Amino acid sequence: MDQWAQQHGGWTFLCICVLGSREALGLAQEMGKQMKLEHCVNGFVDRQSGMPPYGQLGCSGFIMLDQDLRVVNACTSAYLQVRQLAFKHVEALMTAMDAGQPFPPVCPGEMVQLSGLAQAPQYNGQVGLCFALEGDRIAVALRSGKQLKVRHANAVKVADDGAPDTTASCSTGTCGPVGGGSCSTGSCSTGAQGGCGDSAGAPLQLLPGVRSVQVPSMDAEHEQCVAHLNALAQTRNVEALQELRDCLAAHFAHEEQMFEEFGFGGDGAFSASKSHVKEHARMLRRLQERLDAPGGLLDEAFVRSVMTDFVEHAEQYDDKYSAHMVAAGAQ
Repeated sequence: MDQWAQQHGGWTFLCICVLGSREALGLAQEMGKQMKLEHCVNGFVDRQSGMPPYGQLGCSGFIMLDQDLRVVNACTSAYLQVRQLAFKHVEALMTAMDAGQPFPPVCPGEMVQLSGLAQAPQYNGQVGLCFALEGDRIAVALRSGKQLKVRHANAVKVADDGAPDTTASCSTGTCGPVGGGSCSTGSCSTGAQGGCGDSAGAPLQLLPGVRSVQVPSMDAEHEQCVAHLNALAQTRNVEALQELRDCLAAHFAHEEQMFEEFGFGGDGAFSASKSHVKEHARMLRRLQERLDAPGGLLDEAFVRSVMTDFVEHAEQYDDKYSAHMVAAGAQ
């Protein structure tokens, strides 16, 4: 967001801590340090009477207003669902507004349903994720892993919480030619599993561990998860993936139980625990979709992205509950 603030001088970017208590100032300061917010407005709400009546946490979508402070998009694509494509969505809207043009009918990070495809009718009715705009066409990744370009007229936006997995294929929004089976960055695929096969990158490296959250039971479970991730990296088989999925499910369930027991995250639209739980569901759904797909040996790119996903979750999400849990005496 700070990069946006530097690149788009006509915009004001706000990052507001909506904790509604005296701890809001400290959390806002920590957020400013972690995200290196030097060109944004970094604020906080420190009392319940000042809490906004609507909205959502930033990981669930940005709120965009025009120069007259009218809401032009109440909720852009959620980072929780589409990762980096959520930022591509915002950039597409800003580009249109800067040029005085209407918004694109569909933006990267939005779900669409295909229709009216005369030359490929087998895809009509299928739902996919837009991951790029290319002239009068959009690039769409279907749930099967198939990627294709269609005209805007052949894609209608739909609401769908179960977005196709893009972490191993188009999470950067910089995929190469759609349907060509080639990779421009080692992160684009036309297959159902994602990734570019075994030649996509360096050999898999085992994880040494993740940063401690200072809660003994959670740290111990993180070590178990890392052990299963390393077993997956070594074998790349569905049995190891199933064991990892079961380990993560048990860990997430325990973590969510502790959220409730020790009062982490609050309630309502701005609940940090609710967004955290949604991230748990996304990660488990992604693994289950691969378990349900045919094929035994897993792509290195898929396994690598699963490992990266866990590390990012542990160090970006779990790190946020550490201070609260320690202060509450969680073990």
